[in-house]
Amino acid sequence: MESAGDRFPNGILAAAAVAVAAAILASQLLVPPVVGLADNGDYERVMGYAGFQHSTDIDAERYFSFLRTQYAVVSPGWFRGGYHSSETLLAFLARYIHLAVAPGRLFDIRLLGGIHALLLLLALGGLLRACRDLAPAAQIVAAVLLVFAFTDVGYVSLFNSFYSQTASLLFLLLTAAAAATAVRRGRLDGGLLVAYFGFAVLFVGSKPQERLQAPILAAFGILLAGVGWAGAWRKPAVWLAVALCGFSVVYARHTPYTLREATLYQVVFDELLGHSADPAADATALGLDPEWVRYAGTNPFAKDSPLLQSEFRMRFLHRVGYRKVLRFYLAHPRRLAARIERASTQAWSLRPTFGNFERSAAFPESRRASRFSSWSSLRAGLGAWPLTSVFLLLAGNLAIALATWRRAGPRGRLFRAGLLTGVLMATLAFAVCALAHSPPDPSRALFVFHALCDLLLIADATWIAQSAAAPRARSV
Repeated sequence: MESAGDRFPNGILAAAAVAVAAAILASQLLVPPVVGLADNGDYERVMGYAGFQHSTDIDAERYFSFLRTQYAVVSPGWFRGGYHSSETLLAFLARYIHLAVAPGRLFDIRLLGGIHALLLLLALGGLLRACRDLAPAAQIVAAVLLVFAFTDVGYVSLFNSFYSQTASLLFLLLTAAAAATAVRRGRLDGGLLVAYFGFAVLFVGSKPQERLQAPILAAFGILLAGVGWAGAWRKPAVWLAVALCGFSVVYARHTPYTLREATLYQVVFDELLGHSADPAADATALGLDPEWVRYAGTNPFAKDSPLLQSEFRMRFLHRVGYRKVLRFYLAHPRRLAARIERASTQAWSLRPTFGNFERSAAFPESRRASRFSSWSSLRAGLGAWPLTSVFLLLAGNLAIALATWRRAGPRGRLFRAGLLTGVLMATLAFAVCALAHSPPDPSRALFVFHALCDLLLIADATWIAQSAAAPRARSV
């Protein structure tokens, strides 16, 4: 029997939504004044391998306050910090296209922004095509919210940048699109199976903190593929899942030690001891040298940072690690609650504090873009009750998915499994930022958490619209 979703022109809706998204992206990324996100010093991690450099030596125009659109093209690998990211692959692609069409000229970052935009459009189109069996109202809700949310300047500003979070967002959305298509089909197989795990590898390899998501994505891929216990080892999905987890382990081992040192220093001295009523007692509990209490509240990147001293670095890493920090928080639940509360203040803040525009007569001072910021403004409004709103979103999805599991059909259960996967991934992303990361501006560290929460909100709204439709149109 033909469903309402079959009669509704999903292809036209998807094409229209992608066209609207493309226009919004172009107006932000390509048309002056171009929107991007200023460098905070992290650009080199990608630029160094891909062969780009800032085209000015003026620090005020290079860092924090202003975007730069023009970059010098130099030999790849001029800076090898050991930081690997799938974003570097996209930067190399932009480099080769640039050299093919405009050799000898400065590289315009809008070319990289355009590549990012095309990947986002591909993900949005895939997500919308996966909705084509739903009721017309549900399809429209999904289309409007996907475009409204993911063309917001809070996400799009990173497209004109060399930040690795851009790859995290794009490959997460592409993985979600492959999973949504598998839910619609009722099975993950063939080329779609390869696409799902391929995008998952690129997502896991976008940033060191995302490697922890590999087991969750691997398990969901096996579930989507319908692999049972009998003869499971013969199934391609199982081997691809094992490969994904293996890749995450190898990727973790290649994370630069300097990055681990700086992050752990922030967690211990800036966050844990910096917010302690009795730093000396806490330092003792962690097994630290009592003299190190004077470093409480300090930054690992300061010119006089003790991390520059090899003796301190060796002693510090020998005495404390993330497991010891976690055990400390578990032994001090009030401190754990306080840490989670501090981390949650940015749980709905999508906008980094860096400037969005290139320095010009129109923008002589650092300024953040205000156009296409309605979604991020709505999210910021939830900041008054961050923990409550996050708990309601995650726990609510968990409870409803489990409560309705038994009466759902095969595709409905896969959909609910997708919600549970999103809840697990969002919870892990927040926990990593709260307990194993302590940046001064956590909005970028929480970038994947933001995207997962938005995907859950959009899935919930689409589910509500589908449930409100005629019973014969329901498929979830």
